[in-house]
Amino acid sequence: MFAGIDVRLAQALLDRGLVSTERLEAAAREHEVTKERTSKILVRNGFVRQKDMIEAIKDVRPDLLYEEAVIVPEIPADVLIQTRTMVVADSVDRIYVASLSSPAVVRASLAPFIEGRPVSFVPALPQRLDAYMQDLRKAERSDRGVLEKLFRDAMHKKASDIHILPREKTYTVMQRRFGVMHLVHEGTLEEYTITVSRIKDMARMDMAERRRPQDGALSFEFNGRVIDMRVASVPTTDGERIVIRILDPDSINPRLDELGITRVAEWRRATSRPDGLCLICGPTGSGKTTTLNATLREMSFFERSIYTAEDPVEYRLAYAGQVSMNQGIGLDFAGAVKNFMRADPDVIVVGEIRDIETARNALKAAETGHLVIATLHTGSILGAVGRLRDIGVEAYELKHLLRGVMVQRLVRSLCNHCGGKGCKHCDFSRYGGRTIVSEVAYLKNEKEVQKVIDGEPSWQTITENAIEKAETGETDMAEVKRVFGAEVD
Repeated sequence: MFAGIDVRLAQALLDRGLVSTERLEAAAREHEVTKERTSKILVRNGFVRQKDMIEAIKDVRPDLLYEEAVIVPEIPADVLIQTRTMVVADSVDRIYVASLSSPAVVRASLAPFIEGRPVSFVPALPQRLDAYMQDLRKAERSDRGVLEKLFRDAMHKKASDIHILPREKTYTVMQRRFGVMHLVHEGTLEEYTITVSRIKDMARMDMAERRRPQDGALSFEFNGRVIDMRVASVPTTDGERIVIRILDPDSINPRLDELGITRVAEWRRATSRPDGLCLICGPTGSGKTTTLNATLREMSFFERSIYTAEDPVEYRLAYAGQVSMNQGIGLDFAGAVKNFMRADPDVIVVGEIRDIETARNALKAAETGHLVIATLHTGSILGAVGRLRDIGVEAYELKHLLRGVMVQRLVRSLCNHCGGKGCKHCDFSRYGGRTIVSEVAYLKNEKEVQKVIDGEPSWQTITENAIEKAETGETDMAEVKRVFGAEVD
């Protein structure tokens, strides 16, 4: 049916609504050129999340799992090396391995590290096992061991950032998980020097410069996919503080329905319009980029021409024209939007409306038959309109063009395993993820836009939505107060 992918697997992906026929066809065409597996191309292009692909393979063609490989931080490398065992998939209820040792030996060796999960075996290819053993040994090498473990532990615990802090006699590593910092490692200053030098080398930063802030980027392979990381150095009195932002494509590739947006149907109605302006608002770290990407991924990349202006581009969208802003050469949001207008666009994404020139170009694009989606750093729908008015946009301009506004924040959700009591699954933090609290307005006509301009709300506010989620048990009031402070009183 489609080149480079098993027929049953392709049908399972279609039946589960994980991918469309046109995206499967596009991946199959790419396979004909690159000869990569179509399933791998689907994951790389962001059409299917890797964990969803593994689940589909596990359910319909488990024998194909031998083509996969993952490294699980909880299982010591020496245990896998001694038993010549490769972990091919790690799910909540089972672990899949390929091994040249007897099943009884493998199960006994893994038992202390897999929390009672059963072990299933798939065929073992000697050449795949050899490559996996090399990866394990490389991860354990003294000059890279600490860094590899820091990266893999952060990925496994779904951290968004890694902070490396030099101190007077030691150094500290912290992870930001679900918006909150956690201390995960303490080491010697000698180890700090080696680790920071390695990071700066990989990120192509000036290793000799320690007095000025620097930015860089690096890539890290984790369980069959490439993870991009953005690196920033901050010169402090104790030495360089290194902050690494983890740009995991799997974490940025959810469906809109999975984000927790209470009135997501209203947002879909706004972004389904062929033209006009839609705004996603919220402070830094509120998940705007995730929502934006989830919105764009629901659009057909093959029927609509999509361009984005970002500062910088963080996550790749297959078939979209993504442009990073570069002030050094005079490329800013306003100039990018102006350029897009000459490139046959259907949808234009503006990373942030900061000034009147950008706003004017965005409104001009919306007025001439294009859908424009932009972000603003405001905390309410009324505040979004007020912000545009403050930078010089007139009310009559918005009245004809504004289609919808969503304002969002992220709050931690209670752990599904313990219901917020604290368990090993949530590191006894009581929280197991994050969900969006939001206020959304779809403005279907000029009359409804005018009400917003006049300051007449007709929607549930973001704080009301947060309190509602606490009352229904998705989160709790302690978390709502942590995020909103006295505003919820």
